[in-house]
Amino acid sequence: MTGGGDDGGPTVRGLTRAVIAAVRSRPPMDLFLAAVPIPALLVAVSLLPGTEAWRFSLAAEGVLENRATLWTAFASSFVHTSPTHLVDNVVNYWLLVAVAYPLSVIAGWRRRLLYAMVVFLAVVPLVSAWATLAVLGTVTDAPAAGFSDVNAALLGYLLVVWFVALSSERRRSGDGAEPSVTRTEMGESGIDPRWSIVVALAALAVVFLSPSGVGYFPPLPNVAALLAVAAVVAGVALHVSTGRPRIAGLKLPASRELLYVTAGSVALAGVIGSLVIVPFGSNVYAHLVGFVVGFIVPYVAVAVDARGTVPG
Repeated sequence: MTGGGDDGGPTVRGLTRAVIAAVRSRPPMDLFLAAVPIPALLVAVSLLPGTEAWRFSLAAEGVLENRATLWTAFASSFVHTSPTHLVDNVVNYWLLVAVAYPLSVIAGWRRRLLYAMVVFLAVVPLVSAWATLAVLGTVTDAPAAGFSDVNAALLGYLLVVWFVALSSERRRSGDGAEPSVTRTEMGESGIDPRWSIVVALAALAVVFLSPSGVGYFPPLPNVAALLAVAAVVAGVALHVSTGRPRIAGLKLPASRELLYVTAGSVALAGVIGSLVIVPFGSNVYAHLVGFVVGFIVPYVAVAVDARGTVPG
């Protein structure tokens, strides 16, 4: 089997050409910026002497208590308690980027991914430090550290861009002909990306209803119920204004389907692993704040885009 058949099936020659092209190709600069500098920064910080003092002390009176406290509130997200802690966060970051970047390309959001990451790096450490101090400051004075809050923000971004990318896919007839529908404000697949808020609210409802692995984050059924009601209300409102999500007629290549399945699995595992089943010592509140901020930032862009497509 040395060449491609008329049916376009995979061949050794085609595989060889693809591998050679991949080796010779240079990744886009935006992929490099998303994948390399942040892990390099985390490793560099871990090698610097004295960065253990950058951990955020929960004995502080407030994030703005003094300059040193404000600095540690920010810098603590970039230091880690052990090499294992560092490796875990770097691997999780790469895993998230590995699915968030191609989805951003499909959605036309490559620059927005970079902009969102800048916002996450600037805002999430301070907000998560404030929330951690407000909730846990009366429980413990143990120092807080780690990049998992920013990773959680990227997880929130992933949830939104998954819907945005899917909404941009073309619906094709069964014989693989040209698209049978034109782009609308709901996207060519008939899925409004604003439906992502229903999934986010439902996920948070499950988080607040489920017992976690840490005692300071017990189930809160009342909060879970409010979030569930909010998810239902949002779903009804979107159903009335945009109709139900429609994916019938999408004829995606197997590789593209695998991307959506993989990204969805990463998002599901990320929510469970960072907010539901968490190891002892994890800062669930930092993860929660990061996830919420990471969802809100791209969702605002989705809402603005949708508003701009409304006639009149």
